[in-house]
Amino acid sequence: MIRMNKLPASTFNHLHMNESVVDHDAGEPVIYEISEDKRLDIDEGGDKKVNIAVPAGQSINVVMSYGAGSTQNVETYATLGKGSTLKLIQTRISAGEGKLLGRLCARLDESSRLEVIQIYLPGGEIYSDLTADLIGDESSVDISCAYFAGEDAHIDMNYVVNHTGKRGVSNISVNGALNENAFKLFKGTIDFRTGSSGSKGDEREKVILLDENVINQSLPVILCTEEDVEGAHGAAIGSIDEDVLFYMQSRGISPEDARKLVIYGMFDSLLAKADDTIISEKVQQCLQQVRL
Repeated sequence: MIRMNKLPASTFNHLHMNESVVDHDAGEPVIYEISEDKRLDIDEGGDKKVNIAVPAGQSINVVMSYGAGSTQNVETYATLGKGSTLKLIQTRISAGEGKLLGRLCARLDESSRLEVIQIYLPGGEIYSDLTADLIGDESSVDISCAYFAGEDAHIDMNYVVNHTGKRGVSNISVNGALNENAFKLFKGTIDFRTGSSGSKGDEREKVILLDENVINQSLPVILCTEEDVEGAHGAAIGSIDEDVLFYMQSRGISPEDARKLVIYGMFDSLLAKADDTIISEKVQQCLQQVRL
């Protein structure tokens, strides 16, 4: 058993949100060491450990693509040196079943920047556990996720940003859609710790509900033991605007294609940030095959 996605500050136990317990017996992991641009395709199941080290003053891009059909337990550790930048893209784009246990722990030094882009669709079980420690002054993290969950999919996400250094900046943005009995739990925590004066944090979530049988759970949290900080959070949850659907149908677009266009729009800005042709093509092909 693996325990993950633990809330930094527990809520009521009967809500079953404090942590997730996943049925997997971890073995000896395959280890990857990365310190330059890298595209890593992880198609096979089993246990993996990815160590990413970004030297001071350097910038690297890493793309991690997960397969489907088996259980993948992947732990990623990222260390960002002073003034460095890491763009990390993690995707699981597959109609297959299987289970993904993805954990990311990042430590940011002074003036470093971490950009995380996660894309998940459309099935299987996905557990995503992310912790970013903004240790150095003026470090920043931008976390963006887009997902489409259908076919009894299960998505469990827990993002935690710990502000320790001064004048840090964090942004969390999660957008997705649920269909066909899917389940989604998102927990986002921004923790302004003592000494993080001048820091700012913002988390936003948008969820489109396409089926009355889906389950959506959202838990945004802001913790604070420092006075001179700015934190905000917000969530928008609901079905597709009927006026938008009516407009597109009046232009000759079928109801199903209209819904697909709205869903694809949730991925569009993220795909532009990713700026990766392979990923964009995979998302387009996958969304064309889903039932709405």
